[in-house]
Amino acid sequence: MGNRIRSGLIRGLQSSRQPLALAITITLAASPAWAEEQEELQTIEVSAEQSDDAYGSDDFGYVGQRSMTATKTDTPVSETPRSVSIVTREQMDDRAAVSISDALRYTPGIQAGFYGEDNKQDWFIVRGFKQANNGLYRDGTRTYSNGFYSWQIDPFLLERVEILRGPSSVLYGQTPPGGVINVISKRPQDYSFGSIGVAYGSYDRKQVSVDAGTPLGNGHAVRVVALARENGTQVDDVEQERVLFAPSLKLNLGDATDLTLLASYQEDNSDPYLQFHLAEGTLNPSSTGNGFIDEDVAVGNTDYERFDRTQVTFGYQLDHAFNEQTSFQQNVRYGRIDIDLRQMYALAYADDFGTPTNRTEVVRYISTEDGHADSVNADNRLMHKWEFNGMEHTLLAGADYQLLKIDGKDYAADPIVGDGPGSPNTLNVYNPEYANASDIVLLDSTTFMPLTEADLQRRTTDSYQVGFYLQDQVKIQDHLVATLGVRHDRVDSEFENKATGAKQDVDGDEWTANAGLAWLFDNGVTAYTSYSQFFQPVLQLDANNEPAESEQGDQIEVGLKVQPDGFDGYVNVAAFKIKHENLSSGTGGTPAFQQIGEVESEGVELEAVANITPAWSLVANATYVDPQIVSDARGDSVEGNQPNQIAKELYSAWTKYQFLNGPLKGFSVGAGGRYVGSTYGDDLESDNMRVPSYTVWDATVGYQWDDFKFQVAAKNVFDKEYVATCNYWCWYGDSPNVVGSVTYAW
Repeated sequence: MGNRIRSGLIRGLQSSRQPLALAITITLAASPAWAEEQEELQTIEVSAEQSDDAYGSDDFGYVGQRSMTATKTDTPVSETPRSVSIVTREQMDDRAAVSISDALRYTPGIQAGFYGEDNKQDWFIVRGFKQANNGLYRDGTRTYSNGFYSWQIDPFLLERVEILRGPSSVLYGQTPPGGVINVISKRPQDYSFGSIGVAYGSYDRKQVSVDAGTPLGNGHAVRVVALARENGTQVDDVEQERVLFAPSLKLNLGDATDLTLLASYQEDNSDPYLQFHLAEGTLNPSSTGNGFIDEDVAVGNTDYERFDRTQVTFGYQLDHAFNEQTSFQQNVRYGRIDIDLRQMYALAYADDFGTPTNRTEVVRYISTEDGHADSVNADNRLMHKWEFNGMEHTLLAGADYQLLKIDGKDYAADPIVGDGPGSPNTLNVYNPEYANASDIVLLDSTTFMPLTEADLQRRTTDSYQVGFYLQDQVKIQDHLVATLGVRHDRVDSEFENKATGAKQDVDGDEWTANAGLAWLFDNGVTAYTSYSQFFQPVLQLDANNEPAESEQGDQIEVGLKVQPDGFDGYVNVAAFKIKHENLSSGTGGTPAFQQIGEVESEGVELEAVANITPAWSLVANATYVDPQIVSDARGDSVEGNQPNQIAKELYSAWTKYQFLNGPLKGFSVGAGGRYVGSTYGDDLESDNMRVPSYTVWDATVGYQWDDFKFQVAAKNVFDKEYVATCNYWCWYGDSPNVVGSVTYAW
């Protein structure tokens, strides 16, 4: 919503579930100077745990107090024996986030956007482990992605983002070791509100947005979210367009039953943004004195490349209370992605193919994909609460189902970009001149002969997962919270190449478990420890044509959560160790295929989030992680080394101050910095592939006048030019970007 301060204060008066906002409202109304009444504010007895709901609709400021991601029950974060972070709607608005990666740049343990900006999907390294859209959930259901069939959810659709760090398979099935990122959709409310916004910014960015909702009577409500955006990018002639529409409807089916319908449509018609540059010329200067490649150079022919994607979802959430002790929730979502992609990338300099060009010309390959993916996800949860001998039990029994079907066309191997038979089309990356799209020919990477549409191979994927889980949370004498969970999964995936008739079927059964203890002290301190497991299927056959073993692992975590009474915020400290086993190497079904890989990652995270005063909010984080390759098919050359692209140190801080009185009343200023430590571009820790650390600064200025909000948000304000990471190829980080916006809210 447009004016979060105004709407938050109004909700504080409208809802008895918002005592913190109510207290702030009363204080501000009583005196023009909040500081003079701060003592009075502190004497008002409020429970921070009650000032917020699990879906973020009552978030006030930067602090979210409750979450359903860690336990799938409405639980205060302070009582959860796991590391949980919440990025509120106000945080995303203040920093003008345009992607999930963007929204998580100030979150502990997360190295976001390590490929730079990408308009195809979001990229994360969480606690030292890479994950793209694996582990991305929407309203608790898997956003099932595979390769180019990956979802990219616009933050404007969201109320908040929740991050559960570490293995999480007991509640979510197959997940990466780093954790789960659960985005919470905006949904109807029991009051009328709305906002209309326009924005203009760098690279000719133009945007218009609408977010409005109203109750319909008898407990029903509706909400509509819509956005249209077009812009250039820091890469020459690379353009992006996006249109999205997301209606939702809440139906009151009786005193004990609610049904929320959620739908979305998102269409992207763009050029592929992600630029694969060679390390020579980006990380290191050219060996022949050409210097560095400009960060705005497009590797591909933008009039030939394309990235067209349509994302459609339909789903619902059903809530039914049988009585005060027993309730049921069902979340179901269908999703479909249609993809049409042609993206060029540099393979090597032409000199490496025996064509002397003084290392200026690169030979390019092209990735293509044309097809669609359909997914169905259903999660059923039965919850029962009871009390016995001073112990409060919350028992959760669940069953979920996940289905993914992909039908796509691609070449057997990425073709070479050419001018004709046996003639690669090279590009001078220091002084580019692009061929006409009509002159581009795709060549077989082995024969160097032209390929046609007839050479495309149709491939299908059918995957499903069925899981059953059981969890018990026990609160003893209001001080000790114990959590114990167990799960069984059945996973099956079938792949078929319709052109060659080749088939592959991989299936398996997995058991996972978790356990946690949290001690709640009277002074607002929580000490906790937990153990959790994960698995990820390896969708390949081993050398004996038997299904490969799933990647598996576990985590041990200990931590402190500090949330003093009367303080709207928290400080969390966590130490962890994660083990990731059965990593594979080599080609499936061949003698080269092996599963001896193992990586360990241990580290410490510090997180502080607070609405320090009604005017001042702060987010600060520090992460140290030490990932290590324990075993690998490559042997001593990599064992003991730091995996590529992973930074050991991450620091960030963001603060905002709003002037509530005086001559600057209505103004707000925000600023933040984020530091990413050095990384390697290979697993050998080669000196010439060491990527330097970097620090980027962001800022925002806003002004609230009546129902209008004016804001200017800037990223990379000091024009830092840097390489984000390398992995054979290198990717430039974000250039400066400034966006001005005007929002009218009611």
